[in-house]
Amino acid sequence: MSELDIQKWLSNITETVKTKDIKKHMELVSKNVAVYGLPNGKTLNYADWKKRRQSEFKRGLIDSIQYDKLSIKNFGLRRLTFKIEEITDSSNNALLLVNKEIILEHEQDNQWRVVEETIKNWKFLISRKLE
Repeated sequence: MSELDIQKWLSNITETVKTKDIKKHMELVSKNVAVYGLPNGKTLNYADWKKRRQSEFKRGLIDSIQYDKLSIKNFGLRRLTFKIEEITDSSNNALLLVNKEIILEHEQDNQWRVVEETIKNWKFLISRKLE
């Protein structure tokens, strides 16, 4: 069941980015989220995530997000931990590949939400579109 929950969450993130639906997108993010491993050394919280994503949606910076190379690390009744490659296709024909570890938590309203992301590494590929 845990892999299905992860796949559903990933699919929902992908769809909310495609439709640029900030409300539904943020429903997939815990109010207690923390994102580590940013180049500037800072940690993003819920407000930071929302502000960044709203700006990306409004300015049309992201065409799509896809996921690849799912590797489940740990799962329990309320938490799922996995590694994934996130592929962001930007409006300027650049691809951003981010290898990250994500922790989803089954919150009290029975919704799976991301509570932690740790960016392990990333790279940019220029002038290539996702098929």
